[in-house]
Amino acid sequence: MRVGWDATHGEFIVDDYYYFSKLRTLVDSEVDCVYSFYKLENYDVIVFNYPEVKFKLREISRIKSWLKKGKTVVFASYYNNLDNVTGIINSVLKKLGLEMRISSDVIVDEKNNDGDKMHPLAKYGDHVVVMPCSSSVVGGRAFVEGFTSAECNNGSKCFAAYEEFGRGKVIVLGTCVFWDNYSIEKYDNRILANDILNGKI
Repeated sequence: MRVGWDATHGEFIVDDYYYFSKLRTLVDSEVDCVYSFYKLENYDVIVFNYPEVKFKLREISRIKSWLKKGKTVVFASYYNNLDNVTGIINSVLKKLGLEMRISSDVIVDEKNNDGDKMHPLAKYGDHVVVMPCSSSVVGGRAFVEGFTSAECNNGSKCFAAYEEFGRGKVIVLGTCVFWDNYSIEKYDNRILANDILNGKI
């Protein structure tokens, strides 16, 4: 499975050694940092990790065509709509006609966390993962959910969801740092990252 990690919308890029040097060594996929938007069509999984630059209509149209061909597109945000990233992603989701949205909130867990309520633990199937500084995701099919003690403003405890589109799939994550150097070796985060990048969600 080839993964194209976008670098054209002001993202946290996979080539950033300080944040993502471990990701490439801990996942099975070939992950390329892609500096030309239209070259993303050469990849099976396309990642937009904290996009700070708005998507043009022609880019959204291209994403739609990639999805129809069976590609997986991943959008990862952060808490409280910092840098308007949540707004940018939600605008794309709306234009694609999807139901999923990211809330402008933060999920906290006073009980089940990695030493900080802003670093809540969550359930991914039979696995436990840490999802730091995450907004909640509403709509779609949830695949990472908080424990009963997790709280946020809208009552949702969903950290990640997906929705099918054509032959493809859109994955939305409330946090973009669950697979960074700090988190990826904690709990089962490596398994979650692998499954996303290998198209197993």
